[in-house]
Amino acid sequence: MTCVIQITGRKDVGKTLLAEKIITQLKKMGYTVSAIKISHHEPEPPHKDTHRLRKAGADKVLFYNGDIYVVYTREVLCDDIVADYVIVEGLRDKKIGYKIHIGPDPPNDADVVIDSLDKEIEVVCIQQDLCTLLKIISTYRPTRR
Repeated sequence: MTCVIQITGRKDVGKTLLAEKIITQLKKMGYTVSAIKISHHEPEPPHKDTHRLRKAGADKVLFYNGDIYVVYTREVLCDDIVADYVIVEGLRDKKIGYKIHIGPDPPNDADVVIDSLDKEIEVVCIQQDLCTLLKIISTYRPTRR
């Protein structure tokens, strides 16, 4: 079981900044942390080679720039994520962990609603099975904007 923290809110309200603050806090406490960003955006520009290779049908595309690896894949296995905490940004319409909403129009299932990043955020562990988490996330189908 892994602790899951979910961050929701409208565009440009500070979700990623909040995720950064929480990740930094957890790392200072010695935890391992993975982050999952739910988005309707393409993961890389169409003119980049990784995009072209992925669109050509490669099952996995591994990108390495001398510092960091990025794996583009259509499937993630439960064992692929090993962390004490998983921070999920997005998926407003589902509750998958300790749900922090930032900004207006909070969902009814939010555990805490904040209007500013100035306040200290309490990190609460709601444990979730990673296989269940990935199944829920895989049901997401974006509305293209």
